[in-house]
Amino acid sequence: MIGRAESLCQDLGVRFTPQRREVLEILATSHHCLGAYDILERMAHRDRRPPPAAVYRSLEFLLELKLVHRMTSRNAFFACTRATHAAPIQFWICRHCGVVAESESMRISEEVSRLAGQLAFCPETINVEIEGACQTCRSTP
Repeated sequence: MIGRAESLCQDLGVRFTPQRREVLEILATSHHCLGAYDILERMAHRDRRPPPAAVYRSLEFLLELKLVHRMTSRNAFFACTRATHAAPIQFWICRHCGVVAESESMRISEEVSRLAGQLAFCPETINVEIEGACQTCRSTP
């Protein structure tokens, strides 16, 4: 993931700063969605912890490059596990342990568009977040 970020930044001529790298590394190793303050807490090992605004700027940068996703329902962020997206993304969030997985389905997006048409509604963004129990949590007594 970090290699992909470095290549993308180089191709675009933008800086992949140490702080941006650290934010992405924290999200990539977590496998959970994390809020900005959760990320800040994980950066506490530094001599000088960055201000919240700096973390938000790093997150905005990573969002623009599609290296992270924002979980709207939780106001949290998740490292993208795919190099490209051929179809709209769905997020599967475990209510028990917080693990997040992502999938792509054009059929889900087409159905949302069909339903929007029936309602004469014009969606601007579509975020599909499915909450439930992951396999590990379902098999734990």
